[in-house]
Order: sequence, then structure tokens, then C-alpha cells
Amino acid sequence: MCIPHGAMRTTDSGFVKEKKPPKHVKRVSQREFEKGDPDFVDERTATYTPKKKGSFFDDLFS
Repeated sequence: MCIPHGAMRTTDSGFVKEKKPPKHVKRVSQREFEKGDPDFVDERTATYTPKKKGSFFDDLFS
């Protein structure tokens, strides 16, 4: 005999799912969104410099 999809099982596995806090990002004010964070400290140690695109022969012979 088939069991309907909506039927509950009679055995209990004992598994209890933990409740996780909802994930969301705090909304910032419009002024801070447009002007940026005044307390921001740039902690980068080096600046980004794009690599020079050389020709195939420059890469082959260097």
C-alpha cells in the first residue's frame, strides 16, 4: 500500500533543527551611502597597478 505525500511518519528520528538568526545587513543612511563612511580607515598595504600587456615575443624572450 502506498503512503500519501502529506502523511506524517509514525517514527520519530529525534533530530532537532537548530534555529539560526536571520541574515541581514543593517541599512545605512542616505547621506552615508552617497558620501561614504567618515570613520573609514584604508588598511590596504599596496595599491593596485595593472600589469603591462606585452607582446608574445616580449614574454617569450624575457
